[in-house]
Amino acid sequence: MGSILVIGGNSDIGYATAKVFAQNRYNVHLVSRNTSQLEIKRKEIENLYKVDCKITTLDILNKDNVNNFFNENLESPNVILIAVGYIEVDEKNYEQIASINYVSPMVFIEKSLIKYKIQKKLDTIIGISSVAGDRGKKRGSIYTSSKSAFSSYLDGLRQRLYSDKIHVITVKPGWVKTKMTKNLKLPKVFFAKVNYVGNKIFKSYKSKKNTLYVPGYWSIIMFFYKMIPEKIFKIITK
Repeated sequence: MGSILVIGGNSDIGYATAKVFAQNRYNVHLVSRNTSQLEIKRKEIENLYKVDCKITTLDILNKDNVNNFFNENLESPNVILIAVGYIEVDEKNYEQIASINYVSPMVFIEKSLIKYKIQKKLDTIIGISSVAGDRGKKRGSIYTSSKSAFSSYLDGLRQRLYSDKIHVITVKPGWVKTKMTKNLKLPKVFFAKVNYVGNKIFKSYKSKKNTLYVPGYWSIIMFFYKMIPEKIFKIITK
């Protein structure tokens, strides 16, 4: 039986994906700051799917927390899913946005490789980025740049770990109906459901996909989005 470690176990996409892995007979380790919410999720996973579900409190922004996590969790999982993310409309807490979306996940992954790679159990790292990282824009420039950095890091990591037989998947969701997006003024008709996203992530894991746009039509949207000339783009973007 395989195992998956979910950093951001309370996030909607993280938990939806964890349930799909559990349904396919993977033991689950959910990690987040809010243990009370994780306990509810642990009971649901164990009752529904009859697999083991461990929960751990972790503030990924706290270096001591991260170091203690690796000191206390010695055995490598088969899959690591990074599902943390943070967005603000006004982007006043720009350091927090950059840290949660890129710096802290990158540090966690690097530490996990130091700790777990030697065991040769880890076979996949999945990072939740965003289509927003495909091109910066004036509104949300901190968020888009942080997601761009994370996507670029995952691309380079995929090349680095190829010879170690550790696959890296970059997930780029479009608009998904989650707690993080509920206050954003966006057309609801284009919002995907988290269960759909979770299933697509599991399928991309089984097929060893490199980059997953979800829903798939976002790859076409972003292709043309990136082709808009800069002199026009800086005028039309909000």
